[in-house]
Amino acid sequence: MTCVFCAIADGQQPAHILHQDEHFLVLLDIFPLRPSHLLIVAKGHAPFLADLPAAPRQVLLTLADRVARALYRSDPSVLGLNLLLNDGPVANQHVPHLHLHLIPRRRGDLPMLCWRILTRFLPFGRQRLEARLAREAERLRAALAEV
Repeated sequence: MTCVFCAIADGQQPAHILHQDEHFLVLLDIFPLRPSHLLIVAKGHAPFLADLPAAPRQVLLTLADRVARALYRSDPSVLGLNLLLNDGPVANQHVPHLHLHLIPRRRGDLPMLCWRILTRFLPFGRQRLEARLAREAERLRAALAEV
């Protein structure tokens, strides 16, 4: 079975891709914990951080900083970010392919964050969520182009 992130990188699966370079894709999480929840995904298959070659490993945080600045610029209600890298299945890594989560945080959003942690994979509200993701993708692509 093909890794979903490898299939996205190869153009075989759809995704809201905001940016790509030789090492990484930046895309919207399709099961977001908060609005504008982004992923930085390694283009080459690397299940663990240690499996990522040295060159992309060295630029990962530089790219994360650029994406973070775009998130802040695109939405004044974003007051903080959680950067989360689950390294391995025991660490709650659902897809065995390196990806860094950037989860925007807003004042007072902890109850909704906890609710989404419990319900994010349930199928209700998918059509409304897809419409929101499309709007977010457009706004965030523009913000990334400015930083």
